[in-house]
Amino acid sequence: MRNFLLAAAVSLVFCGAVHAEGTFTTLQTPNLLLTKISGNGQYAVGVIPTAAGARWIASTGEEQILPGLIDGLGINNAGTVSGAVPVDGGSNEGGRDLGAFAVIGSEPTLLTSPLQTNSSAYDIADDGTVVGLSFDDAFGGAQAFVWNATDGMSALPVLRADEMSRANVISADGRVIAGWNDGPYGRSNLIWIDRVPMAVAEPDGWQVGEATGVSNNGQFVVGGDHINAAGDFGSWRWSEAAGLTFIPEMGYAFGVSNDGKTVIGSADFFDFPARAAKIWREGIGTISLVAYLAEQGIALPDGWDPDLAGGFGGISADASTMSGFAYGPSGELQSFVIRIAGNSPDLIFANGFESVPN
Repeated sequence: MRNFLLAAAVSLVFCGAVHAEGTFTTLQTPNLLLTKISGNGQYAVGVIPTAAGARWIASTGEEQILPGLIDGLGINNAGTVSGAVPVDGGSNEGGRDLGAFAVIGSEPTLLTSPLQTNSSAYDIADDGTVVGLSFDDAFGGAQAFVWNATDGMSALPVLRADEMSRANVISADGRVIAGWNDGPYGRSNLIWIDRVPMAVAEPDGWQVGEATGVSNNGQFVVGGDHINAAGDFGSWRWSEAAGLTFIPEMGYAFGVSNDGKTVIGSADFFDFPARAAKIWREGIGTISLVAYLAEQGIALPDGWDPDLAGGFGGISADASTMSGFAYGPSGELQSFVIRIAGNSPDLIFANGFESVPN
């Protein structure tokens, strides 16, 4: 019996190796903009601008529209989406935005104890901790916040209290938060470790730009709009252990893998082609996403923008799943999900077996 099971397992592994291929999946919902992927790669979050939030579920391929939310900005490993509920049309229509989160199968839950009249929940950790932005009816006084069910909404401490701030992302365990705090040269990065703020700077003292992504394990933070000491423009990656790394030819960085070796983002608005999707790998450098797909043997389907220019920012912890949006076959903005076969976990022993059972 053991020999039969062993032979069957070897056969499955062999077949999986032969037929495993990466995929490029076109989502069908028009104007759906996927922006983030959960660390486990099972969910993605997005928005249909001015209309609704959205959730993509890997196991079924379902594209869920969340009409109770005006946007979808963050997602955790349970598929819970963070965003905002519109009141009287939302802030863009003269109403208000109220920060909220939506568990799978439930209507949105509003954040309690708001700091100001408006708020938007930009990201959510696995324990339900939410971070984001609170602001007044005149779109002023922008203030980074952290929320949990026990304490409600609290202002995060910042380095320049008289300037505006926002928390963009949070690690799965809630320990690391990243965003921005306005300064003399515009938005500059702000990172909170255990709620204590700090800013990453070049050795000559110049601060780097806004922090827009954090690895699921909290080990790496990335951002863009950075000019290094040599005067080169690009993005950046930072960790407590390795410090600051300059990422060339990528104006904006939005996502990073748990090991920090893969960073995804896009070209700058002033580059050619503008906003083209980019990927950086440690020891290799920055190339276009289209060139990377070709390396992986994945063909770009007909009808897509040849540079996938738009937004490319969703990445799983193991870099096996990525998402973004560009102009697609519909002639409108569409989202896509990429699966990289070589980075995928072992499907045969995903149940935890380390050897063939007796």
